[in-house]
Amino acid sequence: MPVRPDLQQLEKCIDDALRKNDFKPLLALLQIDICEDVKIKCSKQFLRKLDDLICRELNKKDIQTVSSILISIGRCSKNIFILGQAGLQTMIKQGLVQKMVSWFENSKEIILNQQQSKDEAVMNMIEDLFDLLMVIYDISDEGKNQVLESFIPQICALVIDSRVNFCIQQEALKKMNLMLDRIPQ
Repeated sequence: MPVRPDLQQLEKCIDDALRKNDFKPLLALLQIDICEDVKIKCSKQFLRKLDDLICRELNKKDIQTVSSILISIGRCSKNIFILGQAGLQTMIKQGLVQKMVSWFENSKEIILNQQQSKDEAVMNMIEDLFDLLMVIYDISDEGKNQVLESFIPQICALVIDSRVNFCIQQEALKKMNLMLDRIPQ
């Protein structure tokens, strides 16, 4: 039976993946339920480590690992605390949305390289990226504004690019419509 990871060690899981290329603790984290009252304490360097890890895996084109990282962060997002502050809010102030734009651009390169073929792993990764984007969008007005300013043009460019698979374009449109529907009139 695998050892149950301690949720308090999310940053250690990211460190292990980054330094030792050991993703087992992070993958084990996906298997457990996260209680709402659990606080996951992370350092102020957490976003930098997360960005380094995701960029490295995108450069290696390890799509499934990127999906796992995005899912982990999305599931834990409301429980992360950085220096006693709400972690997601702190990461937004540190530039999370801008880093996600970079992740999206790197993901777009992967999408364009596969041409019109439908790769389920790439679809899942894009969905996971958009799911995390929606968590940020819903967390605060600042998150909402940054996501709208940074991603609406990116999503539109993806949707009109004829080299992108229709299913990915459709998913991008769904998320964009969801964002636009939630804007006050």
